[in-house]
Amino acid sequence: MKQIVRRVIDAKGRVSLLELPEPHFGPHQVLVQTAFSLISSGTELSTITKTPTELIKQTIADPWMRQAVKSTVLAAGWSQTARRIWQEMVRPREIGYSGSGTVLATGERVEGLRQGDRVAFAAVGHAEIVAPYGNHVVPLPDTVPSHHAAFVTVGGIVIQALRRADLRFGEVVAVYGLGLLGQLCAMVAKAAGCVVVGIDIDDRRTGLAARCGADLVVNPTAGDLTREVARLTGKQGVDATIICASSKSDAIINSSMDITRKQGRVVVVGYVKLNIHPKNFLYKEIDLRYSRAYGPGSYHLAYERGRVDYPFGYVRWTERRNLGEFVRLLASKAINPEPLISGVYPVSEAQTAFDAVTGGTLESVAALIRYDEGPPATRSRTLALHAMPRPGGSVGISIIGAGSHALGVLMPELTRIPGVQIRGIASATGKDATVAAKATGAAMITTDVGALAADEHTDGIVIASSPPEHAGHILQAVGAGKGIYLEKPMVTLFEDFKRVWQVMDATPVLFTMGLNRRYSPLVATMREMIEEPVQSITYLINQQPVPADHRTVDEFEGGGRLVSEAEHFIDLCNFVIGHAPTTVQGRPLGPAPGDLRRLSSFALTLWYDGAVANIIYDESGASTFPRERVTVTGRGQVATLDDFARLTIQGRKKREYGGGKRQMGHREALTQFVSALRGESNTMLTWQDASLATLCMFAAQESIRSGEPVDLRRFRSVVAAQAGT
Repeated sequence: MKQIVRRVIDAKGRVSLLELPEPHFGPHQVLVQTAFSLISSGTELSTITKTPTELIKQTIADPWMRQAVKSTVLAAGWSQTARRIWQEMVRPREIGYSGSGTVLATGERVEGLRQGDRVAFAAVGHAEIVAPYGNHVVPLPDTVPSHHAAFVTVGGIVIQALRRADLRFGEVVAVYGLGLLGQLCAMVAKAAGCVVVGIDIDDRRTGLAARCGADLVVNPTAGDLTREVARLTGKQGVDATIICASSKSDAIINSSMDITRKQGRVVVVGYVKLNIHPKNFLYKEIDLRYSRAYGPGSYHLAYERGRVDYPFGYVRWTERRNLGEFVRLLASKAINPEPLISGVYPVSEAQTAFDAVTGGTLESVAALIRYDEGPPATRSRTLALHAMPRPGGSVGISIIGAGSHALGVLMPELTRIPGVQIRGIASATGKDATVAAKATGAAMITTDVGALAADEHTDGIVIASSPPEHAGHILQAVGAGKGIYLEKPMVTLFEDFKRVWQVMDATPVLFTMGLNRRYSPLVATMREMIEEPVQSITYLINQQPVPADHRTVDEFEGGGRLVSEAEHFIDLCNFVIGHAPTTVQGRPLGPAPGDLRRLSSFALTLWYDGAVANIIYDESGASTFPRERVTVTGRGQVATLDDFARLTIQGRKKREYGGGKRQMGHREALTQFVSALRGESNTMLTWQDASLATLCMFAAQESIRSGEPVDLRRFRSVVAAQAGT
């Protein structure tokens, strides 16, 4: 199937038309054959025309982005950070977020839709077949043309903006900026019974707004905006102004304040400079508000991914309900987007369509992409790139997931190992896999993990997919008898751990996890130099805070920092001490969240026969201190390992090792996996090691929940019994 994408580094704003596999869709998704998709002249053009220099300036100006880059450098080092940045620059980016089409299939947890239904959808791009989540899909009545329904996402955005303006029937609303968003905002406001003032510096756009029903249109460069608004409102000012324009000047925000009445509302939808004259707040008590996306649910991962909905009685207008309301307005003929459409382009002429929008040659404000009607001629979730004969003695490895860690770390390291052949790469949409395939020479890309499992030349599968998907991917790989290299965490849910335990007990396969710290060369040096037995370990993880919506503290995606991260630290303690703990105790640092899947800081104590390990994961530290410090004591010696870059051992004399370069053990971990696949001698972390780390992690979670220490032997017996082993 065809999909339109962009590249970050293309300063000319060109797009590409890729041939990709049909997207994967999960239980909360809907597979849709697209009829039309809308080019957003605002959002999309602001992204495709950015240059690398502009992106760098944007990063420097944004405190969160600066911190994100700094944290990546501290965690991964300069070279790995540079690789990740390069991958981000060349990765094809999905563009587009509004369209209509016909349902091909629905996920098992999607209700109210079935195959053959006509629908409008949001939050997925320009492609022949898309897989939006259920909360972004609404059914279409027969009376709504498909090309009108393609405006649904922009419709949801303007409906949310009008709700943020808290308008009442008969109130006067000014819409500042009459591009696609502003024109539709004026239409919907008029349909809601408001008096509409349209403002733009382009006479073509003000003329269009007037033809579409605006009560007053003003070009502020050609007329006196304040006087015109005063004349219309009896010198009171408008009740609300909605800014649908983007500008680096502060003129728009102050002009909007000037024309708004006392105790009125100004709602910002676009991007404008907020250098506001204080008199507007001091004397007029104007409320300044932002409108975010298309309703409650935006940026809440669980809602966006269709896993939860908000009760109607508590959240009347969610994203999906706003989308549905826009469709209702279309069906009732209260609004008609036809005058906004300047051109409809076949998907094969995508560049022409984008050139028309960027070049300003459209007579109106909107352009649509049209896709072939009728059932797809071919539907495949696997795309063969080239034939790849299997040389004797080589090891075939396929990879699930093409995220930043897979692209920046795992794939480069695998390609450096002699005799490794990358067979296939699977990702949810296929577009990220195209970059990975070019870098690794993979023979195929796919959105179907089963295709990798069925490949007879694939000996091992590297699982670097989204953590909630790990359990399912492990089961598929085990069923195919493939060796498994799994990125942490093993799973995010305790029930999934028991499922994996049961399958691995019944059908053991070669299994390892990317708990790479044990492979660090400086860890090997430390174990060699410290005389056994080790008596204590203090492991401090000096983590920088993450925002509340970060994936690691999402209740579904990450499960909290304990679930997302702790296996790394627990495994290293187990490895250095040399045997399994007997008791695990956990405590939150600070107030415990109501849902432990939101836990950010914690302390664990692992008791061993004759030894103890304390793990402290704390977000309150300083960025100038090492991100990870491991202190090990034993027989008159103390070893301190900072960030796996510097090792100091003090005893009868002081010795120092490492040149300051982080050595995290990724290459060594993958090398041992390849050796194990070949049947060669190796020191690979085994299923027993990996499952012990995961067992300890869930025992720690239970200890935090109950407030009591957990006997690990008893806990293991309970897990084994519940897993049926």
